[in-house]
Amino acid sequence: MTGSASNELIILPVLKATRGPRGGFVLTQKYMNGAAAYAKTWPGPVTSLIELTDAPTTDMDHVEVMPGEAETGLELRPKTQDALAQRIRNAAIVSGFLSPYELETAALCNQLGVPIVFVSEYSMKTEIQIIRAETRNVALQWRRELWIRGAEKKRRKALRMAAGLQCSGTPTYQSYRDAIDNTLLFFDNRVPQDKVISDAALTQKTNGMMTDRPLRLVFGGRLVPMKGVMDLAPFAFALRQRDIPFTLDIYGDGPLRADMQAQINDMQLGDQVTLRGIVDFETGWVPTLQRDMDLFICCHPQGDPSSTYPEVMACGVPIAGYDNEALAGVIATSQSGWATPMHDVAALADTVARLSRDRASLADAAQKARSFAAKHAFEATMERRTRHLIDASRLPAALKG
Repeated sequence: MTGSASNELIILPVLKATRGPRGGFVLTQKYMNGAAAYAKTWPGPVTSLIELTDAPTTDMDHVEVMPGEAETGLELRPKTQDALAQRIRNAAIVSGFLSPYELETAALCNQLGVPIVFVSEYSMKTEIQIIRAETRNVALQWRRELWIRGAEKKRRKALRMAAGLQCSGTPTYQSYRDAIDNTLLFFDNRVPQDKVISDAALTQKTNGMMTDRPLRLVFGGRLVPMKGVMDLAPFAFALRQRDIPFTLDIYGDGPLRADMQAQINDMQLGDQVTLRGIVDFETGWVPTLQRDMDLFICCHPQGDPSSTYPEVMACGVPIAGYDNEALAGVIATSQSGWATPMHDVAALADTVARLSRDRASLADAAQKARSFAAKHAFEATMERRTRHLIDASRLPAALKG
């Protein structure tokens, strides 16, 4: 059963929305920026079909958007497969998250003759690492890991029906590139080209790195177990034991904030380690990184392909952290950064202590970090992703360009 194809791109995001006070969709600004970026290159309408939830996310950039206000369309996702079929039957292509819950959607698209391209973020290894970071009950951990292994079989079955796959970061690219021919690797990044640190600002930063001032260390993200934030204070304590002058500023919020503050107090780190809370991404986070920070400390115990990696690198800030598969992939691709064994705060402290004594290596890494991030700036990344969708779509040749 095939519909008469239109030139519409339909997105089925994994991100769910809550209802806002005006009755609109509460989503993240990051998602809205990404959808708008698709619309700049896609030769037709772009519509997101949104599911509702009562549970707000822990993201820090929520915005309420009314249908018709955004640069792209926003609609409620139909609740039944029959209704979804009616909505997508004429689409040029569907883009959805590679989830076991979208296996039926892949089959539906095949039935309708509508190509579907999936987006993947977490490898099975990373998902299991996240479970182990967040679940203390061994029996519950085992049941969740068993579910993940079953979900992986469904994902691979869905891939066999897909027209393509877009992989955020190297972990899923390495996992799935042999499972589907049309695979695109990208690095998620919301820093636009004109916000990548300038040559003059980077020179000023690296000149400062070469002095004997204390290292200015930084972390930013949700204060949750999967980000490994409870290792930050022990790392700082180990670094101080090595007589390395430094400051560590921690940005973000989450359920572990009080525990982290207690750690800082117990270790008497208050004169060097500070919880800064949440700052606006564009007006606070990016300028602070570009102006005031030398090295990002990443204790992620799992391979979440965090947009944090290219975003901090776009500010001329290299990364030292645990050797999860996502950071390892970024380091291999960019030739910038340092990975140490997982949960080994002593090894991480040793690495940072060495960099404190070898500022030339730190400055060189900052240059390479900026070069990598500039190649993967927001606009260039979204253009590549949209081009990939256009090529896989059933748009007429005249619209494919």
